Amino acid sequence: MTQRRTTWQKTAVFEALSQDQVFVSAQELHQKLLLAGQKLGLTTVYRALTDLVEAGQADVLAGEDNEMLYRVCSNEHHHHLICRKCGTAVEFDLDGFESEVSALAIKHGYKDVAHSIELFGICEKCGMSA
Repeated sequence: MTQRRTTWQKTAVFEALSQDQVFVSAQELHQKLLLAGQKLGLTTVYRALTDLVEAGQADVLAGEDNEMLYRVCSNEHHHHLICRKCGTAVEFDLDGFESEVSALAIKHGYKDVAHSIELFGICEKCGMSA
């Protein structure tokens, strides 16, 4: 895989994505950048997000409506609890779960097993405003 160079556009996308602990769609991020005076096309935002995900600098997941959502996250393996209303995300790990998954895979002869767990709900802040 070829590493793409860092451009001002990719830097602008990364900085905008880093501002909040919220998963956002490419369209939402594009609007945020336009409102901040950044002249970027939506295709450029998608390309920059793809590069950031490939470089391990951002996470991507399919939201409840299957729209791809992006966020800058830690590099270590983790899962997310995501608010359905505001998109705020909390990273968490499941103690013991990883070893159970590994044991299950070994038991059935599987190797190089990966998984993703995303939980969706309503955060405390959004729940109070309902």
